[in-house]
Amino acid sequence: MRVWSCCVVLAVVACGGDKVTAPLPCDTYTGGIIGTGALPGSYALRSFCSGTKPDQAGTSGDNITIMGTDATGNFSASVTSQGITTNYSGTYSTTPPDGITVHLTSPLPTDLVGTYRLRNDSLAVSGTVAGQRLSLVGTRVP
Repeated sequence: MRVWSCCVVLAVVACGGDKVTAPLPCDTYTGGIIGTGALPGSYALRSFCSGTKPDQAGTSGDNITIMGTDATGNFSASVTSQGITTNYSGTYSTTPPDGITVHLTSPLPTDLVGTYRLRNDSLAVSGTVAGQRLSLVGTRVP
């Protein structure tokens, strides 16, 4: 019986089973402001995800700027994907504990509705834009 059990285990491991893998969605970040700090500031974009993983690394010059208070203000970002840089601008508002809505006016009017986490000097935002998942991570620039 023991030999039979070993054969079954080896067959399952060798065949790999019937797993179907699908692309993973972008990460989700929550938590709002963790510790001390304020949301407004300039951030160098470290990575972003649009739709599904893998994340794309930010390039030199990619940035996010948030001006105003922790609750409302102006938002702008510059993101390079596949060699093309797109500049985004609009306003934002936050709702406790970690909700954020960015009302983009350029390049097209649309809303990013999601959540954020600010921990030390790292900002992470996730949500949906026009029905597509999006996430980004930036580091505060002094």
